[in-house]
Amino acid sequence: MEINYYDIKNKSNIIDVRLAKEFNKNNLGFINIPKFTLLREPDKYLNKNEKYYLLCSTGEVSLSCAKILNALGYHCYSITGGIERIN
Repeated sequence: MEINYYDIKNKSNIIDVRLAKEFNKNNLGFINIPKFTLLREPDKYLNKNEKYYLLCSTGEVSLSCAKILNALGYHCYSITGGIERIN
């Protein structure tokens, strides 16, 4: 359920799940959908036929989010180590 950032071939499906305030301080150019927004309405943002890579500061929040979304039938991976590891 975790993946290394450098192993992702299609970087277009990376979602930064940090709060907008955190995202704006250190934006790496990915789409920002805060965790609670994404979990509240996943069908609005995700397609069950695609893979998504979730990113947060350290990888812990994105991992918990990926676990919940995978249980709902989505295909999500947490980027190991988060922003701290790729920045």
